[in-house]
Amino acid sequence: MARAEFKVTMSKQEVVAAALPLQEHWLPLSNLDLLLQPLDVGVFFCYKNKQSMSFGSMVGVLKKAMAQALMTFYAFSGEVVPNSVGEPEILCNNRGVDFAEAFADVELKELNLYDPDESIEGKLVPNKKHGVLAVQVLSQIRV
Repeated sequence: MARAEFKVTMSKQEVVAAALPLQEHWLPLSNLDLLLQPLDVGVFFCYKNKQSMSFGSMVGVLKKAMAQALMTFYAFSGEVVPNSVGEPEILCNNRGVDFAEAFADVELKELNLYDPDESIEGKLVPNKKHGVLAVQVLSQIRV
């Protein structure tokens, strides 16, 4: 049975930056980016838990891999700021990606995936506060 009411408890919030320092520079947005209204896209992935790896170990591997990937995809560790004429641009300053660890007291089969705004948005998918990208890793717990 689908369940909309469940609790997500944040256990840790931090910022993951690229593994090596990057030279600060600006990237302009494309003409399409400037013409269209800003749109944040939330993506929700589910993976089967490996019993051989603890949640903390898995989070450590993910953060290390993200820091390595941000060296190539450095724009994701920047932030959108207005340029001198007020148009948004990406400041590639290695600010980092907001990274949150959390626990949810719901099983996947209990989520109402027919109405993701009700069950996922803001709970299982993080709201972006700063920067270009936000990541939230959840472990399911039963109480």
